[in-house]
Amino acid sequence: LLMPDMSTRLAALRTGKLDMMSNVGDAYITSIDDVVSLQQTNPEMEFWPIFSRPSGTFYFNQSLPLMQDVNVRKALQMAVDRETINATYNKGLGDPAPYGLVGQFTPEYSWPYEEWPDEVKQEYTYNSERAEELLDAAGYPRGADGYRFKVKLGQFNRWEATYPEVVAGYLNAIGIETEFTILTQAENGAALAADTHEWNLLADAYGWTGGSAFLGYNLGKLSQTYNNTPGNAKDPRTDALYLAARDTTDLEEFKRISRQADEITVREHWGLVKSRVPTFYVSQPWVQGYFGEAGMGWGERYTFMARLWIDSELKKAMGR
Repeated sequence: LLMPDMSTRLAALRTGKLDMMSNVGDAYITSIDDVVSLQQTNPEMEFWPIFSRPSGTFYFNQSLPLMQDVNVRKALQMAVDRETINATYNKGLGDPAPYGLVGQFTPEYSWPYEEWPDEVKQEYTYNSERAEELLDAAGYPRGADGYRFKVKLGQFNRWEATYPEVVAGYLNAIGIETEFTILTQAENGAALAADTHEWNLLADAYGWTGGSAFLGYNLGKLSQTYNNTPGNAKDPRTDALYLAARDTTDLEEFKRISRQADEITVREHWGLVKSRVPTFYVSQPWVQGYFGEAGMGWGERYTFMARLWIDSELKKAMGR
């Protein structure tokens, strides 16, 4: 069934008109509030948290002079309290630990957190006072209106639409006037394809994925050789790393390249880290043989569906 509107999907789930919502058609749930509401009204359903990526993480647009200053990027990083966001907005269901291009749960491919210098770890720790000091030192004092400058956030409408409001609140608190726009798929795609775009921070379609499944894809996104990148860094180091990763047939060499790229993104704050929050797949109790699979590999997202079946007697007994 084609149901672009999330509220329509949720209503269909509640009334048993849908057997499941999952990665098929990208129909999963990204809002924790929607999940909690469903659990309250339909506790019989199966809820499957999938930690595939921290959807909608923002890239700093380094084609803009403001975002070319690493101290500005550090300040914005330190201004957002991921621990509190996770405990409240995410209801404790996420993982606020910092990461770079690659999630820390794939240690062979990422720069391990235990190897990060203390000063780098501090740059990923909430500290609004230090953030303001960095902005003052960078030449951006508060003006008479209390603001230092204005930034624009572009959020892909696939992800939870209220998260930019949370980020905006933290940035406003340190004197950064923040405007955000929810972008349609067409608008988001056009921004990603542009050599430059107007968003200071742009949420990519896959975000700063923090996972290994899209490693080749993500390394490409650090390189103008592959395509225009959301961060528009135009960095010869990552161009070279992408080409090396593309051409190698040695897995250990690929891992080394991935760790090196990851370290660059961590040290230089290429993305505003977002807690890893699960997307949720939901199935009715009469769906048999499903255990929360997100797919069977890249390009094989739907094959597991052929192994599922409906317990018709149970469904009828439940009045559906």
